Amino acid sequence: MSDISLVLFDFDNTLARLEPVVDWAASRKELEPMMRRAGAPDPLFKRFPKGNLMLYDAYRAHLAAMVRKDGGEHAAILRQASEIIEKFELQGVDRAEPLEGAVELVRKLVKAGKKVGIVTSNSSKTVTRWLKKHGLDDIVRPVVGRDSLLPLKPAPDMIEKALAIAEVPCDRACYVGDTVGDCAAASEAGVPFFGIAGSDAVREALLSEGAAKVFSSPAEVSTD
Repeated sequence: MSDISLVLFDFDNTLARLEPVVDWAASRKELEPMMRRAGAPDPLFKRFPKGNLMLYDAYRAHLAAMVRKDGGEHAAILRQASEIIEKFELQGVDRAEPLEGAVELVRKLVKAGKKVGIVTSNSSKTVTRWLKKHGLDDIVRPVVGRDSLLPLKPAPDMIEKALAIAEVPCDRACYVGDTVGDCAAASEAGVPFFGIAGSDAVREALLSEGAAKVFSSPAEVSTD
């Protein structure tokens, strides 16, 4: 990473274990009725009977042509959907343990003179709360999350937003994540991708997708 000045991370299962400590089922029970009241089409729920983030992003795509940049009615509906998921993320995030070496890696990267940011399908408020708990909130920025109302990964939009905020060109940045969607988003944004894989199957999938390197945990990632 000697030629990299900005390291962008995914959050869940890359830096923190958020997924196991969030009551996603309870979130769905609140999210789905809200979306139905707002007029979300029934095929969305049949297409995504489980999975809040996928349902949310499908709804975002459905509204995309109608969402006004001035924060109009449809943007408000989308924001409300995101905030329902956020509420449950916040209820669990204090119990989200760091992956091995995650906190130490962020500090080493900053000490080495690199900028560190986070691009995630979780809420930026959720991430910021976790960063504060681990003493990283003053050194990690930007944090671009679902509450940006941008398309979620594998779309490149959030990574591109982070690059713009940090004022770093894509050839001086990289993205670290744990899914093929993360890898695809990085590729579309023109930044190298490094994977965090908890299993051989994930490792092979990330390498097949084009990951430059894949590590079993953040502890293996070198700052050089």
